[in-house]
Amino acid sequence: MTAWYLLAIPLGGFGAVARVFTTQLGERYIPGGAISMTALINIVGTALIGVVAAIGNDVALLVVGGGLLGGLTTFSTWMVEVDTLNRRGLAVWACAALVVPAVLGAAAYALARSMF
Repeated sequence: MTAWYLLAIPLGGFGAVARVFTTQLGERYIPGGAISMTALINIVGTALIGVVAAIGNDVALLVVGGGLLGGLTTFSTWMVEVDTLNRRGLAVWACAALVVPAVLGAAAYALARSMF
């Protein structure tokens, strides 16, 4: 299993780079900008982790789920964006940005996992 980390680690880096570029696109073209795109990325990524968990084995979950999709989805960026909203005095938006993606992500994971 240890050798699989050698694949999971660079895939995590690739996923993180993909997230950065996707978030930058969101800043230009999506209403709500970066925080909306981060939420969308996290929800879709969580659904894809559900698919991998349903149809893959432990290695697939480590390499694809923990590596690629773990790098794509991000807790830290999400929390920085929520904190930024809060510091700007937008506490209600910060709460929504915290709760809505968490609930939708959990639902997306459960739905995707149940479908496969």
